[in-house]
Amino acid sequence: MYSPGKSRSQNLRFMPAIIAGLFVIESPALAQSTPAAIPTDCSAYAAIQLPTEAEQTAVPKTPPSCASYRSYRGIGRPVNYSEARQCAWQERLAQKADLGQNPNEPAAWVVGGSLILADIYVNGAGVKRSIPLAMRFACESEEGMAILAAPEIAKLDRGHSTGEPFEFCDYASSTFQMNFCGAYASQISDERRTRFFNSLKSSMTPEQRTAFEKLLSAQNAYVEAHGSEVDRGGAIRTIRAIGSQSILKDLFRTDIVHFEGKKWPRLSQKELALADRRLQREYEQTLRELRTHTNDDIQQGAVSADQLSKVETTWQSYRDAWVEFARLRYPAAVAVIRAGITLERYRLLKTIR
Repeated sequence: MYSPGKSRSQNLRFMPAIIAGLFVIESPALAQSTPAAIPTDCSAYAAIQLPTEAEQTAVPKTPPSCASYRSYRGIGRPVNYSEARQCAWQERLAQKADLGQNPNEPAAWVVGGSLILADIYVNGAGVKRSIPLAMRFACESEEGMAILAAPEIAKLDRGHSTGEPFEFCDYASSTFQMNFCGAYASQISDERRTRFFNSLKSSMTPEQRTAFEKLLSAQNAYVEAHGSEVDRGGAIRTIRAIGSQSILKDLFRTDIVHFEGKKWPRLSQKELALADRRLQREYEQTLRELRTHTNDDIQQGAVSADQLSKVETTWQSYRDAWVEFARLRYPAAVAVIRAGITLERYRLLKTIR
C-alpha cells in the first residue's frame, strides 16, 4: 500500500505496457528460481505447489469475517502473521467459490485471501520467503497487478530491498483493484494516526483529553462529510474522494505536531483580522458557481450547493472544537490557530468548483 516515503504516483503505478517474457524460463525450474528468473506470464505459476496448511483449510460456507489484512498490518488489532495466514486461506477459498463480500468486512473481499497471501510470501512474514508462491497468489488476485510487479520482484529477489515491506497493492492495475487498495491504504494511515494521537493523550490533563476527544470526533465528522464535496465523476471517484480525505487527515496531524512544538501559523495582523471575511467571500462565491450545476451534472458526480452547505456546517463545528482544545492546550495561540484553521478551509474551497 502506501509505503512511507513514496508518492501517490509511486504507490499506484500506471504503466502503459510490460515487455512480455522479460525473465522467461521454463516452469519446471521455477521452484528453484534464480535472481534473474521472474517470469511475467502468470501461467508459469499455476502449478506451484501450495503449502500443506492450504490443503487443510475447509471451504467456508459464508464469506469469512476474520479480515486477514487487519492481522497482517495490525489494523485495530496486534500484528499476527499466523492469524493473518489462517484467515487468508479461508478468504482465498471464499474468493474462488465466489461467495461475495462479508458486509462487516467488505474490503477483505479483495484485500484479503490471495492478495494478502502474496504479500506474506513475498516478504517472508512469518513464513519462509517464496517468490514463486507470492507470484502465484498475486496472479490469482489480479493478473495485471502481478505483471506490473514482476520487474520489482526481480530486484527484490536479487537482494535490492528498500527495507520496507513489499506491497502488491502498489501495482494495482484496474480501477476496481485500485479503489479497494486505496481504501486499504487509508485504513493503514488511520491506524498510524490513531496510535500517534493515543500516545499524545498521555501528556494531557483530563480536561484537555476530553476536549481532544471532542476535537477528534469533530474532525472525523468533517473528513467524512468532505467526501461529498469532492467531484465524484469518472471511474476513479472512490480513489479521488479517499485521497482528498487523506489530505485533510494528514493536515490535521501535521497541525497537531507543529502546535505541540509551539510552531504556530505565521500570519500577519491583517491576515488574522481578515481570515473569517476571506473564507465567507470564498464560500459565497463557490456556492454561486455550484448553483450553476444542472441535475445531470450532479447525477454525474458534480458537487451540489446543498452538499457544500452541509459540509460547511460540519466544518464550523470542527473549527469550534479546535478553538476549545486550543484554549486548554495552547492558550497563548488561540487566535492564530483559529485563523490558521479558517484559512485552511478557505484554501480548500478554492479547489471546489
